[in-house]
Order: sequence, then structure tokens, then C-alpha cells
Amino acid sequence: MTENVMTENVMTEMTLECLMNKTQYAKYISQSQGKSNNKIINKKEKKFYKRRIFDLTKQLLNNEKPKMMFPDVSSAFDSYVKVCIEYFKALDKTDIIQSDYDGFIDELGTGIGALSESEQAELNKLLMRSIKITEPNALEKLVKRTTTKICQKAPIIPMQKDINLKDPVLKNKGIRKKNNINNKYEESSEKKETDETDKTK
Repeated sequence: MTENVMTENVMTEMTLECLMNKTQYAKYISQSQGKSNNKIINKKEKKFYKRRIFDLTKQLLNNEKPKMMFPDVSSAFDSYVKVCIEYFKALDKTDIIQSDYDGFIDELGTGIGALSESEQAELNKLLMRSIKITEPNALEKLVKRTTTKICQKAPIIPMQKDINLKDPVLKNKGIRKKNNINNKYEESSEKKETDETDKTK
């Protein structure tokens, strides 16, 4: 019975998505999400179902779908996994790019406030200089000048950095260590650290 209700809900959602005008559908989605956001998850229920949620998440990560599961759960899990992957990629990308600027020191200080008044006035003069256009003489108007530009060096185009998001180091980055369990990724990182200390001695 509940499975039929869930399939009906999925069918109505798909029908509305395909056949409704985009603006009306966006209004419908915002209204329906507003109603669903009003239902705040109870902390007691969250605590009560915590282990079952973890177990279901592990099953879905290992592609072991339970016998009876609503289609909404699998689609919500798929979208959750997709968002998590995008989030981790963005974090790794920013960390890799920021690692290039670890030793970078700002030469100007904290900002414009660090400059003295005379330096600020000089900078303002450079930015707001006036350009005077002189009128050419009557003879200069009659003669047409042609100027040839000297070939300049090709502009230096910045290189795009290759970022390897499939690096094995990033696989376990940010995972907290558990005190009572020895995991494989903990052992490998500890071995690397001991090998590096042995090499330095």
C-alpha cells in the first residue's frame, strides 16, 4: 500500500516537472519546500534512528540495496552523494591552490590604511591625472601621418595549473581518527611518517 502511494507521488512529481510551465513549477517547488522545511526533525527521533541511518548509509555506499526501499530514499541519497563529492573536490582544489601561496607575504601591508598621507596623495595624483588634448595646427590637419607599430613581444599568458583530484592523499583527507579502532589509512600514514623520520636521521 505504501509503495503504491510512493510511486504515485513520484509519478505526479515527474508529470508536474515535465508538463508544467517552468515559472509555475518553480513556484510550486518553492511552496512545497517551504511546507516541508516547517517540519523540523525532532532531536529525539534523530538520536533514536541514528544507528539505522548509519547502517542504511553503509548499505547504499556498498551498493547493497535493502529489500524494500522507497525510491525517494535512493534518489535523495544519490543527490546527497553528488553534493558531497562536489564539496570535497572544491575543498581539495582550494587547498592545493592555497598551498602555492603559503610563503607569500603582502608587500603593501594590510591595505591602504597602512600608507601615509603623502603616499596616498601621490597615488591619488597618479590615478586622477588630467589629460590635456592639444589642438593641431592648420598645417598638421592637412598632412596625414601614418605610424607603424613596432612588433612587441608576445604577451605572457598565464599557465593553467593541473590539479590532480584523484591523488591518493586526498582520499582520506580530513577523516578523524578513531581511538578504539586501527584503520588501514592510519597505518599507512604512520608508516610514511616513520619512514621520513628514518631517512632524515
